[in-house]
Amino acid sequence: MTVHAARAVDVLDIVAERLSRRYARVASPEQVHELVLDSARRYRHLDHPSAHTRALTAQLAADRLDALRWRATTTRAGSPPSYLFVCAGNGGRSQLAAALMRAAVAPGIRVTSAGVAPVARILPAVIESLDEIGVSTVGEYPKPITPEFVRAADVVVQFDCGDPLDDLAGPTLQSWSLSADAASGKSGMRRQRDELARAVVRLARAQGLDAVEL
Repeated sequence: MTVHAARAVDVLDIVAERLSRRYARVASPEQVHELVLDSARRYRHLDHPSAHTRALTAQLAADRLDALRWRATTTRAGSPPSYLFVCAGNGGRSQLAAALMRAAVAPGIRVTSAGVAPVARILPAVIESLDEIGVSTVGEYPKPITPEFVRAADVVVQFDCGDPLDDLAGPTLQSWSLSADAASGKSGMRRQRDELARAVVRLARAQGLDAVEL
């Protein structure tokens, strides 16, 4: 084992111990440790273990445990719908849609996003286009689809993901395609943003939520 690999394992053990204390009522220490290791494996397609990928792993593991706790304490009947937006890398369209949905609906509505093969960082053009209308991505990061996120969602919206989501059991699945073309730079990204802003408001209102125009 290399020095870098050994350091990564040490950090993951520290993360697992910390999360085991925080989520003691959600999962056993053994389950938390395995979930942390699995979260690390889900970023293995990125570069060698680094401070950034270890931070992603820690955040992903915590978010998966949050999703478990949320589903265990929230009943579907009578509760507002929860949303999961999915695209290929979770750096673009799904991040845009999730950020816009959070801005449009009341606090407390569960909205998350994920990707089939997450990239390392949210696209700067996405962050810039959202910043132009006062919508933040602070605290968000690219993450993979996991069973915990799917089970916590009532509605899953996918953007041209292909087969991975076709057999979902439980949540309502919608497939969205954008007519706006992001290939034309900033103006294309703005068109995508504005198209998605209208789409998430329609979705929320169709399910009985108050949603503000963005």
